[in-house]
Amino acid sequence: MQDNRILLEIKRLNIEGPSGLLVKNISFKVQEGKCLAFVGESGSGKSIIALTIMGLLPGNLKVKDLKAIDGIIGIKRAMIFQEPMSALNPTMRVGDQITEGAISALKISKRRAIEKAIDWIDKVKIKDPRKSYGKYPHQLSGGERQRVMIAMAMVMEPQLLIADEPTTALDNEVAVEILSLLRDLQAENKMALIFISHDIESVAQIADTIMVIQHGNEVESGESNDVLLSPTMPYTKGLLAARPPENMKPRRLPTVSDFLKNKIPDLTEENPYAPGPIILEIKNLSKYYSGKLILNCISLELREGETLGLIGSSGSGKSTLAKCIIGLQSVAGGEIRYRGEPIENVNRFNRIRLAREIQYIFQDPFSSLSPRMSIGEALLEPMIVHKLYENDKIRSKKIDELLISVGLDSSVKEKYPHEFSGGQRQRIGIARALVLEPKVLICDESVSALDLSVQAQVLNLLNDLKEKFRFSYIFISHDARVVKYMSNNIMDLEKI
Repeated sequence: MQDNRILLEIKRLNIEGPSGLLVKNISFKVQEGKCLAFVGESGSGKSIIALTIMGLLPGNLKVKDLKAIDGIIGIKRAMIFQEPMSALNPTMRVGDQITEGAISALKISKRRAIEKAIDWIDKVKIKDPRKSYGKYPHQLSGGERQRVMIAMAMVMEPQLLIADEPTTALDNEVAVEILSLLRDLQAENKMALIFISHDIESVAQIADTIMVIQHGNEVESGESNDVLLSPTMPYTKGLLAARPPENMKPRRLPTVSDFLKNKIPDLTEENPYAPGPIILEIKNLSKYYSGKLILNCISLELREGETLGLIGSSGSGKSTLAKCIIGLQSVAGGEIRYRGEPIENVNRFNRIRLAREIQYIFQDPFSSLSPRMSIGEALLEPMIVHKLYENDKIRSKKIDELLISVGLDSSVKEKYPHEFSGGQRQRIGIARALVLEPKVLICDESVSALDLSVQAQVLNLLNDLKEKFRFSYIFISHDARVVKYMSNNIMDLEKI
């Protein structure tokens, strides 16, 4: 049987930045109708390679030898970006944004482009396609926004599709549907796919070949089954082992550094959970949005030192419930109590204390960070507002310690959000929530954008903090395995 034609070949690609080489001597081939997956930690160079192929490399980076990327021009390309909220225009209806891409790429009439846009909104499983066509990005859930990004790319009928974490914000069921859809499209159109993901299960489902990348270098590559089932390099073994196990809850998850240091992972089971007194209580909470009942008589209890997992598909109300708790959304009925007192009745002093003690890690780190503030300024500001510590010197030391604890170097304080990868920005968002030493931490898909190695580090960190300070967590995720590992109790909003 004849092999599929090679659509793209990259030879010895080197990409240089202000501080040196970011991508080093990378070579690969992409065949029509086949999928090559890039796997590696945040900052390893995966997205930089993708941006190079798309001709979107930032001005401060350059390809050292342009011969390495011969053949890219002339290939019809499209890209699904990692963070839909920052990639979508907030002032345009999502349907118009999809239509605009179709007109530009396919040179068709607006009427025909609108029909194709609605068709793709339906194909990516967004409910009521014609009504959704007229919505703005903020009116959609995180998962729905990601699906709009997929529709925007696919409507252009690309020969090569680059998907940068396309299923990160999707619940498992929809992620499987999207991956199956991409596979079907490859078969129908012989479309080539470069798939960038930290989700090993997604990579296993869709990839024909895999390249593992670390610090801009190729670590290991080969057929998907060979790399995933029989990895040869310690780095690859560490990435695969960092996934929470299905049938046990070890005290700590293995990390890449364990394998690089040739340490045997400690899979000792966690200590039995000893519930404390109720710290947060919700009774019969209801919420309407645009006349639709989103939450119907929800009741729950969160105890000191407990992690309560919230699961459910995109649009089930997980994030809405969390935002009601911290007062970002009003409620139609019911009651929220913190330490036994209704939240709406707290006085000014206790409201300030409440704002410090209940912190939120948002799903989209880029839109929750100010682009005009350095990371150090963003972490220092809440400390000053809440009058934590005696002076800025002590605060700066605390920030350094916190950044290191979430897997970042203290030197990042001088940088701005746009200078980081998606996973790095998520870690910054976690650090900002922890900087006030809260009692209740609401984690809204707080590890969904992280590669497996850093995810393991952050989950270990959250568990360490919980054990040390008896923090309480509301842990929201579409990843059932992560929720099961982290949680003492689980609430499925679709079964209420």
